[in-house]
Amino acid sequence: MQQLADSTGVSRRLLFQAAAVHRYGCAELVKAAHDGVLAMKHCETLAKALPHDAQRELLAELPTMTPRHRHDLLAIIKGDLTYRTRTAREKVGP
Repeated sequence: MQQLADSTGVSRRLLFQAAAVHRYGCAELVKAAHDGVLAMKHCETLAKALPHDAQRELLAELPTMTPRHRHDLLAIIKGDLTYRTRTAREKVGP
């Protein structure tokens, strides 16, 4: 992965984020990521946190959102995803 990142001039993290968007995101979210409508890290968060229908709804509302509203909404979604991930790991245990 590092060789691919070096050859394309991007970070490994960006490659992993793009892979997650392609794997979990709806087609519209993948397009938004490629077009730069949202940062790749935000697209990754949406892809992992929301089902495809909810992803499409959020993308449809983006043009009407203020930058602050968009930031706050993404922070809430990211926090929820982090919480769900943490609690799932705790259930598995050591």
